[in-house]
Amino acid sequence: MSSSPDPSAGRTANTVSDGWIRYLLRRCARHRRTAILACAGALTSNLLTAVLPLLVRHVVDMLTTTAASVLPWALALLALGVVRFATGYIRRTGASRLSLDVQHDLRRDLFAALLRLDGRQRSGLYTGQVVSRAITDVTLIQMFLQLLPLVAGNVVLLAASLVLMAWMSPLLSVIALLVVPALWLITSRSQRTLFPANWDAQARAAEVAMRVEAAVAGVRVVKGFGQEGHELEQLAGSARDLYRSRLRITRITSRFTPVMQAVPAAGQTMVLVVGGLLALRHSITLGTFLAFMTYLGSFVTPIRMFSMLLTVSQQGRASLDRVREVIETPTSSIATTVHSSTGTGAVPAGASATKTPAAPRIEFQGVRFAFEDQPPVLDGLDLTVEPGETLAVAGATGSGKSILVHLLPRLYDPDAGRILLNGEDIRELAGLREHIAMVFEDTALMADTVRANVAYGCPGADDEKVWHALRLAAADEFVRALPAGLDTVIGERGQRLSGGQRQRLALARALITDAPVLVLDDATSAIDAQVEEQIFARIAAEVRRRTTIVVAHRISTLALADRVAVLGNGRVAELGTLHELQSSGELFHALFTPPDPASIAADLGAVTDTVPTAGLWVDTDDDGDESRTLEQMAKAFSQRAAGSPGAMGGAMGGGMMSSAPPSGDVQALIDRLPTATGEPEVPEHFSHTPDPRFDLPRLLRPFALPLFAGLGLVALDAAAQILIPFLVRYGIDRGVLAGARDVLLLAAGSALILVVVDWAITVAQVRVSGRAGERLLYGLRVKVFAQLQRLGLQFYERELAGRIMTRMITDVDGLSTFLQTGLAVALTSTLTISGVVVALVVIDARLALVVLALLPVLVISTIAFRRAAVPSYNLAREQVSATNAYLQENVDTIAVIQAYCREAVNQREFERRSWAYRNARLRSQTLMALFFPFIEIMSLVATVAVLAVGVHQVRENALTAGTLIAFLLYIDLLFAPIQQLSQVFDSYQQAVIGVERLGVLMREPVTTPEAFEARSLNRIDGEIEFRGVGFAYDRDTPHVLSGIDLRIAAGQKVAVVGETGAGKSTLVKLLARLYDTTDGAVLVDGVDIRDYRLRDYRKRLGVVPQEPFLFGDTVHAAIAYGKPDATPAEIEWAARAVGAHEMIAALDHGYRQPIGAHGAALSAGQRQLLALARAQLVDPDILILDEATASLDLDTDARVRAAVDVLTTGRTTIVVAHRLSTAADADLIAVLGHGRLLQIGRHAELLETEGPYRELWAAYVGTAAESEPMNACSRAVTWGISTHRDGSAPTAAMTT
Repeated sequence: MSSSPDPSAGRTANTVSDGWIRYLLRRCARHRRTAILACAGALTSNLLTAVLPLLVRHVVDMLTTTAASVLPWALALLALGVVRFATGYIRRTGASRLSLDVQHDLRRDLFAALLRLDGRQRSGLYTGQVVSRAITDVTLIQMFLQLLPLVAGNVVLLAASLVLMAWMSPLLSVIALLVVPALWLITSRSQRTLFPANWDAQARAAEVAMRVEAAVAGVRVVKGFGQEGHELEQLAGSARDLYRSRLRITRITSRFTPVMQAVPAAGQTMVLVVGGLLALRHSITLGTFLAFMTYLGSFVTPIRMFSMLLTVSQQGRASLDRVREVIETPTSSIATTVHSSTGTGAVPAGASATKTPAAPRIEFQGVRFAFEDQPPVLDGLDLTVEPGETLAVAGATGSGKSILVHLLPRLYDPDAGRILLNGEDIRELAGLREHIAMVFEDTALMADTVRANVAYGCPGADDEKVWHALRLAAADEFVRALPAGLDTVIGERGQRLSGGQRQRLALARALITDAPVLVLDDATSAIDAQVEEQIFARIAAEVRRRTTIVVAHRISTLALADRVAVLGNGRVAELGTLHELQSSGELFHALFTPPDPASIAADLGAVTDTVPTAGLWVDTDDDGDESRTLEQMAKAFSQRAAGSPGAMGGAMGGGMMSSAPPSGDVQALIDRLPTATGEPEVPEHFSHTPDPRFDLPRLLRPFALPLFAGLGLVALDAAAQILIPFLVRYGIDRGVLAGARDVLLLAAGSALILVVVDWAITVAQVRVSGRAGERLLYGLRVKVFAQLQRLGLQFYERELAGRIMTRMITDVDGLSTFLQTGLAVALTSTLTISGVVVALVVIDARLALVVLALLPVLVISTIAFRRAAVPSYNLAREQVSATNAYLQENVDTIAVIQAYCREAVNQREFERRSWAYRNARLRSQTLMALFFPFIEIMSLVATVAVLAVGVHQVRENALTAGTLIAFLLYIDLLFAPIQQLSQVFDSYQQAVIGVERLGVLMREPVTTPEAFEARSLNRIDGEIEFRGVGFAYDRDTPHVLSGIDLRIAAGQKVAVVGETGAGKSTLVKLLARLYDTTDGAVLVDGVDIRDYRLRDYRKRLGVVPQEPFLFGDTVHAAIAYGKPDATPAEIEWAARAVGAHEMIAALDHGYRQPIGAHGAALSAGQRQLLALARAQLVDPDILILDEATASLDLDTDARVRAAVDVLTTGRTTIVVAHRLSTAADADLIAVLGHGRLLQIGRHAELLETEGPYRELWAAYVGTAAESEPMNACSRAVTWGISTHRDGSAPTAAMTT
């Protein structure tokens, strides 16, 4: 294996505007030797291929012209075969190496360019589109380059063949001149039609994948709202669209593939007629006749590949243009100054090196910042942070808090004004980011170990330093409890951890650095106040030696700062200590004093019956889902390209290339296609019902009749192809050599009829097999997804999302690939090989032994190739998956990478992964470069052996000339299917493995099963009782809840509080029946919830999870998820009810605003507001809020709490909260600790009692634990934390 080239080579983008071919040639010129070898190998091997039939012709002609030995000519044929083998190997490896090297170079440069983007350049970036460019476009360019030398060689082969045919017989060459344009016309038309059809099918497949991904990632929301049936219906609809699109491809293919097969056969029939008549007049020899038959049979591949090249060259050009657009993005001034000389950025002349003060002074002077075409976020802001000071920044949503702190490490640059660090403009400081440690609002952890995440900004840190940082962040205890401690892999974006745990790791990541500036952007919103207080107590010394800026939503966090700056109207509106602002800060009062619930109630009553606001419901052409579709298509495409034994694909329409995602606007081409129609007609008892005995026979049984019919047609097709050489033999022996013109015409006519019949058979076979296969795949997709909807949350928390997606997408696609192409090819090849062997034995058993003697060698070599190749294909798939995953992770976290100066480290890691994929892919290509030329040389050996033996037998009249020619034609029919079988074997293995894994999934037990005679219900009163409830996630693990006894009266609002890990979220999951209790029971209205119909029960719940997961592509679709048929008026009412309407009205497209993948285009607070509106819309009988306001600023949080206060009247509400202001306003508070119910009571009662709630409250309001309870309560009331809605003692039904 080669080593990776110099990573700095070619990293500077060429900004000169030139042609795409010239640009590509320049890229190839960096690998000049490889390019020359690939082109020379392609030209030489194809010229030799063109010459070989001439030598065979000469040997055949020796039958009648001389009695000389054929041995010299046989040896010459073998020598040419060996040279062709060597040049063919060079051609394939050279083309593969060149294309993969250029692909690696483009990937490397594109990745580097992405990491150089500043905040403004990133703001218009859609992850899906970037991933599509970095995966699909670069892969398309690689495949185009790999195809180029092969096509050039095939064009030379075609031209040389035509010249040689004209030299041998001008009259017969006219037939070739008719066949070539016919093939060109058919191929070019098929490419134009199949390309958009394949793209449409890939887009439909991507939609299916996105639906599965969303349902898996948002499984808690799906089950919380009882929307399993809705999700299944949506998936079935997408799968039906995919079925229709694939069926359209089948119909189009049935028009072209049979004709492509028939035209050369018809040409050979014409050669039989014309050549036979010429041979009767002795105008041509039998050798010439044979050569023409051989040349005509070889025309299909060059013409198909050249047509493919012309079609995909436009794809390649558009792909290259888009890749260049990113690579040649001008480097911003930020990227040139933020790093030291050891970083990735260059230090400009005149830039000073950043000193490393213990705690620098920070000054914002006249700072103005605005996004393009938007009003300014900051406008003339002045602010000074003294050395060693901790400054808290507060403000309403959109006031510019996060932008302010993002300006400091120059993730953005201001439009006006300047920022000084110890009196020096940060734009003139080199290595700036190395002295700033930042904790982002979105934790953005990496899919790696705990150790790697904590040491992210300090890669060389030892374990002692890592543990010290974890202890400062109060994360050491939970990390020690993880299965592998520091070596525990935390999953994509840390999904295996809770929100609070992720935030603590992000904090440790910042604290491990020695940066003198610490920036915390709402870094503890998901952490309870007591742990937050513990964290700030531990980092007190760290904070004192640093200058710290904290963006905060909690008063408990503000209390830890020396001063608080309140932003408003783009400036610092108020500045002072917390005490000063509490005394005189008007904006501070407005932010942290909740509005009067009575006024909100009046507003709600006024808007309940109004029509929706027209201006907020205007349709937009912005397809928020397009980038997600492109991303899914890109990943699937690169997987197929990495794992395909023949990436160029011999399938009609260009194989891999034609199914690539779009590189330009293809909608017009799709619109011109025939309408995709058809119904799968799969019975629901097959697709919707459980099947624990699932296996391949049970899967195939409902489709057995059409599948067997299709396979029968395949057998007839193979038989027809085998009969043509037999008719050629008959025409030569009984017609040409016997001088019987009528017999010759009879043989030719019979062959022509056979060609027509075979065309009809092939048309029927493609349609019958294609429809049967697509019906089966539709049924399988729905069947597997239905099983996923039945499975409980325990399955989803045990299994990785990627593994579930593999079952539903990759395993089904593996079976799809085999059924669509592999099965027919495998059967055709097997029957052809068997039929040829039988034909050879029947025609002449002794000569057949000459050919069959080579079969053991072929079998052994094929087995050896498969054993070596399959692991190579799988390794290439794994490597490209790792490369793509790392790329996407980096695209999603560019700001974090830049803040922690990780550009150079991540660039090296990406190049390592990309180079590893290059090597894995090159290994599989090298194996192919050995195997397929080896099959060719074995075919030539068989030809030489037949000639050597056959010529001698013909001279002794032991064999006819027609039989010899038939044998030579049969050799081509024998060896080509062997190559095809070796390619199909991989897809067969993948299909078998996929079905086995799907069987395991179908046998997975349902952990929340439906009761035998489940009770249906339309509404419930909402009385809840936890009776002796205990729960453990597994039998062998400790209980996370034990002995919980709690009664909640209908209509009560109950807050569940406790430290992180106390079991709060688990308790509400049991209420939603996401799990079933291990001990005891949960009763609603006096009935064990396991006795209710699960779907009916969940539809009466409104769930807002700790981390809001949004379905749909727009704001209104996200809100309407629990009630898909909701009217605009109902949706807008729900948004107003929770205080989300004002936020939505501020968006460009209002309720039609695209929200990105699962709400990625929105802030955390905006997503939470939509989740609250979604819960309100379903008008639930029981409302469950699991830390539902953690991501909201205090102003919005207060308004939401006030709105919820009004809306929960008469409705049972369970609130899990870290913000104890919510708990203080509840009718009843349940305090959990270590899985047990520690306290229960009202807010005032619990404050008067020594216990965990009093300690939590003291930490929350920022007082010592021993403070007077009523003083704490008094402060809470003053600063927006009301003890009760009306001041009266709430009623509650309590048990202990």
